[in-house]
Amino acid sequence: MNVCLVTAPTATEFEGLEELSSKSVRWAASQPQLGILSLAAVLLGRGDNPRIVDLNRAYFDWAESVSGADSAGFAAFAAGTIVARDAEIYGFGSICSSYALTIRIAEAVKALRPQSIILLGGPQASVVDVATVAAFPFIDLVLRGEAERSLPLLLDQLKEERRLGEVPGLTYRNGTQTCRNPNAPVIEDLDDLPTPAYHLTGDLRGATKAALELGRGCPYACTFCSTNDFFRRRFRLRSPERVLRDMRQIAAEYGIRNFELVHDMFTIDRRRVAAFCEAMIASGEKFTWSCSARTDCVDEELLELMARGGCNGIFYGVEVGSRKMQKIIDKNLDPQRADEIIDATERLGIHSTVSMIIGFPEETQEDLRQTVGIYMHSARCPHSSPQLNLLAPLAETPLHARYRHDLVLEELCSDMSRQGSSQNQADLQLIRKYPDIFPNFYLLPTPHLDRKFLLELREFALNAIERFRWLVVSIDQATTGLLDFLSEWRAHRLSIRPGLQGSELRQYYRAPQFRGDFLKFVRHHAIGRHAMVEVFLDYEDAVRESAAAATAAQPAGELVATGSNLLENDVPVRKERTLFVELSCDIQRIIDGLKLRSEPVWVRGPHFYVAREASEATRGVEQVSSWLGCVLRACDGRHSIEEIKDRLASDIPEVEASLRDYVFGRLLEGAQAKGLISIHRMQSGFPQSADCPTAPDAFGTSPG
Repeated sequence: MNVCLVTAPTATEFEGLEELSSKSVRWAASQPQLGILSLAAVLLGRGDNPRIVDLNRAYFDWAESVSGADSAGFAAFAAGTIVARDAEIYGFGSICSSYALTIRIAEAVKALRPQSIILLGGPQASVVDVATVAAFPFIDLVLRGEAERSLPLLLDQLKEERRLGEVPGLTYRNGTQTCRNPNAPVIEDLDDLPTPAYHLTGDLRGATKAALELGRGCPYACTFCSTNDFFRRRFRLRSPERVLRDMRQIAAEYGIRNFELVHDMFTIDRRRVAAFCEAMIASGEKFTWSCSARTDCVDEELLELMARGGCNGIFYGVEVGSRKMQKIIDKNLDPQRADEIIDATERLGIHSTVSMIIGFPEETQEDLRQTVGIYMHSARCPHSSPQLNLLAPLAETPLHARYRHDLVLEELCSDMSRQGSSQNQADLQLIRKYPDIFPNFYLLPTPHLDRKFLLELREFALNAIERFRWLVVSIDQATTGLLDFLSEWRAHRLSIRPGLQGSELRQYYRAPQFRGDFLKFVRHHAIGRHAMVEVFLDYEDAVRESAAAATAAQPAGELVATGSNLLENDVPVRKERTLFVELSCDIQRIIDGLKLRSEPVWVRGPHFYVAREASEATRGVEQVSSWLGCVLRACDGRHSIEEIKDRLASDIPEVEASLRDYVFGRLLEGAQAKGLISIHRMQSGFPQSADCPTAPDAFGTSPG
């Protein structure tokens, strides 16, 4: 039978061409969905010819066609794209965040192809299967859980005798009744599965990282997590030999040597983790990889082995910061041990992502303070990325079962379900009508905490750390903690920008207005006079002034290529995304103190830095020598090289007069080669040279 597999949309939360064109959005949306690719590989192995429709790619096409899409008309567009792949069965993947949209697209496909079979699978459909089939008559079948074994059985039954009751894991309609077959057994030997059919989507072409399944199943039972509903509690790992084989194949076909190893609980079995790392080391391939881990399943010795085996990133789901809440959610981690493991990971140079969750019904202000404490501990580690998520009640989890009658629907209730900046109205109609199918869009009761405060805490914490991490860390250290300071900032924010709620509040924290408002607030607050905080305020002011100067001073004239001889009337200027900062102390010493929660070592005197903009919100900062700093300060786009040399003669007096022409020329050439400045050639004639009055003077000769 002809089968078309359709990915779950993840990019549809983003709207507007600017947001959709960002590298981070494009990268996230291009990540292969391994479940769909694994099923496609199984079908290819038995001689079928499956098609795949990537709904993220379709959404980008839709956005470009209407000059900045919302998802209002996307369902019809997507359905047209899907049915263009003529098939008898259309199989949709599903995740909680876009399940309503998936349902609407499936309905549109059924309208265009009434004789086709609409099949749903994936995590969300698997846990709300009965309710989905009962609510939506255009959904014919739901195949639950791991489907690499059950999908071929289903296709055979649909092609021949249609004894659907014999297909494990299948939920279907029989007349007016909804039938639910027993679960399919888990796939014990994951090595038997074929390599995902990456070639059917083209997502790995030009990519720098590839996702690769490492294992399935989690033996834990956290109250908020739905992993066990799909992969169940049987913990399984693929063998190191099989993982290496797939890595080598991907490296040979796509040139990719960096991998995201997908498994929630890789580090549970220490012996098998060690065996995997030793196999990676023995292979000599020098592949790099990232994984997920619990902080109670690793120690410094194992982390060191993982680093030698190529591990360059670990996701830690710590979730909450208090022992009380750890017990309530059945996570049972030691928060102090979590801090120690974050530090150990940092010392080894492994990037960590530390995920925290707020908004549990039992959570108090003190619990919240301790959770924010671990979030800020992660923020003090340069190789760590803290995350703060608002709790979503995922379908059929213990948390959802307990509070399903107490849920409240508000705009932007949670981000754990990747909810967008605003919800599509057609989706909202389904969400309101079927709360048990779409509970992740609802709020749980928080009797001890203000929900609006929690929403603002999340938006503030993520955006403030992204924009000015060390300023926020210095405020946290110099006060009673970030949570208390946020209360003061929020009161001020409400006075100057009242009425912001939901998507408007989220948009504010992502916009430049937040940066300006917050920095002004801190500057006028008493904390702005604290020495450490003042350093980072001065840094932000210097960056802003440098950006304004770079925008204002862009000389005309032809760009001079790197390596060309420079003329004395050429005009150097700092590049727009290269911001020059001069401070009265060594900011790195301050950061070193903050990392250790200690008093910093103050090294006074001028220090020079270059901040290269990666995006509006993020920058990479590096210290440069005092000589190069003097050169960058002089390259303001208003002075020629001849004038800059005269200025440098006074700024760098230690250079002997006979060497100045050569040294300053080399400094300019070096700054150009590093991409810090561009040099423009004016067309107004050449200055006169003492040695050769009829030709332009050029740098490029040896001193003396």
